[in-house]
Amino acid sequence: MQLNLFEDNRPGILLNIADEFIRSRDFVQAVSVYEQLLADYPSDKYPAALLKLVGEWLDLISRADEDPGNPSPLLAIWHGLDSICHPALHSAVLGLLIDKLRSLPNPELIYTPPRFHLGHALIKVGQYAAAADCFHDALLAGGIERGKFLAWQGDALTLAGDSKAALKSYLTAFLDDPLTVDMQSVTNRKISDLYASMHYETTDEIEDDEIPAWLPVWGWLHGVFALPMHAVAEKPSFSLEEFEEIISQKSSPVPRIWYDMLTYAERMRLMHQGELASVRRLMKKANGFMFGCYME
Repeated sequence: MQLNLFEDNRPGILLNIADEFIRSRDFVQAVSVYEQLLADYPSDKYPAALLKLVGEWLDLISRADEDPGNPSPLLAIWHGLDSICHPALHSAVLGLLIDKLRSLPNPELIYTPPRFHLGHALIKVGQYAAAADCFHDALLAGGIERGKFLAWQGDALTLAGDSKAALKSYLTAFLDDPLTVDMQSVTNRKISDLYASMHYETTDEIEDDEIPAWLPVWGWLHGVFALPMHAVAEKPSFSLEEFEEIISQKSSPVPRIWYDMLTYAERMRLMHQGELASVRRLMKKANGFMFGCYME
């Protein structure tokens, strides 16, 4: 009786052994176990499916090993990750991908749209602080879409629990390069709610593609972002005359110059300066809807 029980459990035992080989990234041994299962239980479709799955990934990984300096095979691995329903295999392949990316020169500069980057792979395994550092290193190197990487850094910092640093990163992204920000990936609830509220409340006033650029102003109005008021007595970045020239010549995007005028106006208000009324007139001229929200 005991012998029959053991033989009945043998497929499960072998499958567990194969899983252990997969967790240790020994895919060759895992394939060997599946082949043994198929030889002993030819009518069992489950090990046959696993043999096919792991065999395909073994081939894909082997191609990456043949050309270790080429990130293209790693991109193919990244694209296939979401199709892996086997938890142990998914975890092993993702860990292997991260190790291979890290072994390449300047891995923070390896990027293929929409989200093939070491930082995103690190987010998938819960290494949020390391992901934030990776996006930061890419920003330091330059030559990338700053808004996108700043927002991704904000995503990683949010997941790491550093909300203050995350909001600072998002704010810089919306000020410096709002058109490249990947709004679909945003993990910060305050930012996603802010974005949604602009869609809802400014339907006929602000174009959808302009919303990210207006989020610094909208965020201040809703208590999410702070203005750079730490040195009120310092000379402002622009004079009133320069604001007038920028608006008349349209030499700067309206949302960006409006944020600067908002900062200027709040500084004048706190310092009780006479130019407050003049700059507010410029703010109204540049965007009457946002000026109305500000005055409320």
